[in-house]
Amino acid sequence: MKKIDSHLHVWAHDPGIYPYREGQAAPTARGDAEFLLELMDDAGVAGALIVQPIVHGFDHTYVDDTLAQWPDRFFGMCLVNPQHDDPVGMLDDLVDRGYRGVRFNPALWRAGETMAGDVGRALYARAGELGVAVGFLVSPENYDEIDALAEEFPNTASIIDHFGHCVPSPEGFEVPEFERLISMSRHPNLHVKLSEFPRASNEEFPYADLFVWVHRLIDSYSADRLMWGTDFPFIVEQTGYSRGWEIADRIEPAIGPGLAEDLLGGTCEKLFGVWGG
Repeated sequence: MKKIDSHLHVWAHDPGIYPYREGQAAPTARGDAEFLLELMDDAGVAGALIVQPIVHGFDHTYVDDTLAQWPDRFFGMCLVNPQHDDPVGMLDDLVDRGYRGVRFNPALWRAGETMAGDVGRALYARAGELGVAVGFLVSPENYDEIDALAEEFPNTASIIDHFGHCVPSPEGFEVPEFERLISMSRHPNLHVKLSEFPRASNEEFPYADLFVWVHRLIDSYSADRLMWGTDFPFIVEQTGYSRGWEIADRIEPAIGPGLAEDLLGGTCEKLFGVWGG
């Protein structure tokens, strides 16, 4: 089975060459591409989608260099500044440089603006025209904005990261935010990343309280709209990179071979292209 990591970050440890964003402290976790490749090789992971890290802000130089050095192992998702004088032009430039997706982070919008406002609508529409996917780093409070964008621009492929930042009830109660996430499966071009298991779960490895959610997402979205991500480098300290993949093997009831192939790589390649191809 070809494994593709749909969600991770890399960052440099030499700010003299690759500057951090203003006010950013030096990250304590090791996040360089060489370290990541060692872990991927050990875990049998063929490729990964690098999401531009907030550590470097809107300076994509380190990710640019990583993509150029290992084009068969990495594709990139860029980060556009919604407060830029020409955010759509910025997106065009980054896609011209080879990025295959763009991340929306509502915390980066101007105060009082939403992702469903003029800037977000222009970026979302342009992403669809360019054939690149939009990744949402959101909380449930942003679901209305996603609904509005997906409704108005159904041809733009999009992805909600990290279970939409829903958290299971320790008592096993229904979680309204997760039910809302399930309901958004009505948008045929909306996908979900199964990622950040350690953050979402109330339990220790293998985070069994999320197993029911995985199966419910498969039932509502289908496996070909879901994708697996480790959230490197954070996963290394949380449980270990290889164990981030072992979660899939521990899910009960077990995910069938055809579904697992979509979750662990096929969906990501459908959206972003074939790694090593």
